[in-house]
Amino acid sequence: MATAPKIPGLSAFADHKSGAPRPATPRFVTAAAWFLCLAAVMQLIASVFAIIHSVSPERRAVLEAQHAAMTGNTPSLEALQNIDVITVVLSALVTAGAYALFSIFLLKGRSWARLGAGILVALTFIQLVGVSYPEGFTTLAQIVCGVLAIALCYLPESSKFFATVKSSRS
Repeated sequence: MATAPKIPGLSAFADHKSGAPRPATPRFVTAAAWFLCLAAVMQLIASVFAIIHSVSPERRAVLEAQHAAMTGNTPSLEALQNIDVITVVLSALVTAGAYALFSIFLLKGRSWARLGAGILVALTFIQLVGVSYPEGFTTLAQIVCGVLAIALCYLPESSKFFATVKSSRS
C-alpha cells in the first residue's frame, strides 16, 4: 500500500496520534471558544447593518459626490454600491469563518489558534474607525467577546492545557 503524502505544516491541523489520550478541555477554554463563536455572530449582525448602510440614500449621496470628483473612465453609481456590498459580504464571511475556525481549534488545544484569534481581535479594532452608533454596538460587542476569549486562553489553567496538548502530540 502507498503511504500518505507528507504535507508540510499539516500536523498543526491533523491529529496523528488519535489513540493518545488528550487532556480534558478546561472550562475557560470552552468559554473562550463560545466567546469567539459569539464574536462571529456579532460580526454577521454588524455586517447586516453595514449592508443596509451601503444601500442607504446617505451612502448614495457620498458615492455621488465621489463619483463627481472622478475623472476619466469611471464606474457607475450602481457599480460602486455593488462593490460596497460585495466587500462587506466577503469580509463578513472571512472574519466570521476565521472566528469559527479558531474556536474549533481552541477546543482541540492548538496554541496557534489562540495566537491567531488574538491577531484577529486586534484587526477587528480597525472596524471601529468611522463607526456610528447604535449600529456600532455590535462591533463593540464583538471586540469585547474577542478580548474576553483571548484573556481566558492565557489564564494559567488554559496555558497548562495548551502545553499538555502540545507535549502529548510530540
